[in-house]
Amino acid sequence: MKASWFVRAVSLSSGLIALASLACSSGSAEPRGVEEVSESEDLGQAEQGLMSCSNPDGTNSVMAALAVAVAQDLGRWNAAKDFVVNLSSGMSESSAGSQQTIKLASGSDASGPIGKSRCRDGKCARVQALLDLQYDQASNKVYVQGSGSTKVLLNPSALRSRLYAKWQEQIACDKNAKDGQPTACTKEQNSLVFVSAAKGGCDTNFTFAASAAGGGALKYPSQLKNELQFADASNPYINFQNLGNGKVSIDPTYGLDDDGSTSTGTCTAACVKMSITSSYAGSCCSCGGVTKAFVKSPWNAITFLCQ
Repeated sequence: MKASWFVRAVSLSSGLIALASLACSSGSAEPRGVEEVSESEDLGQAEQGLMSCSNPDGTNSVMAALAVAVAQDLGRWNAAKDFVVNLSSGMSESSAGSQQTIKLASGSDASGPIGKSRCRDGKCARVQALLDLQYDQASNKVYVQGSGSTKVLLNPSALRSRLYAKWQEQIACDKNAKDGQPTACTKEQNSLVFVSAAKGGCDTNFTFAASAAGGGALKYPSQLKNELQFADASNPYINFQNLGNGKVSIDPTYGLDDDGSTSTGTCTAACVKMSITSSYAGSCCSCGGVTKAFVKSPWNAITFLCQ
């Protein structure tokens, strides 16, 4: 798969640095399935700049999608608290073994509910659907849409190894948190509320209103990027941006996150679609430029594969 290159400049918004890591979904700058993505306001979009679109084993886009799903379901980025290690055979979350994976925590700590206990449905469906992709049950079954006729086969083994390693990096970063230091994690706890999903620089921008956990504005909004170590802050698909006015965004591949919209009846350009709002089973889809139909995956009820 060819890598596309774009040029993205870093802009200043409301006196705050608009941080942008290198990002995009494999191929062109046109997002897939735009007809199903809600229109968003122009929230101080940064200028276009140099980007490397690399997703050789599919893990870049899935990890960026996980960052979005965590914000949607748990309402914050605090992976050191909200996830725990899971020893598995590698086949599924419930299969015992010695391989190190991560799963959602549950219960509460001194600050309140953690992991699944933060989710209204008690299971964090969006997050769980993406975590399920790290297991061999998804081997040779999940493709990530590229541009036009390109698609990338997800490697579950690579995903679980990387998720565990990056989660450990998040724990280390949080243990050495220091407010006011741009490259460090912050002690400040955050609260995230989904605002909109719309056409992004490479694919689909998910925008969130970010505030302090107790209310009010974040004192160190630029350091919020460092709470994405669990998804790999240098992951080219993250494309974290501090848009100013309490807004931040991430730009993952279309289909991997549920944007809350419903189908328009048109053929969806995505190899995999996550949805808690409606069933896509039997709906028209296009994966790698070939028209097919969505089928519900055998391992997760909100995951639909274009087959």
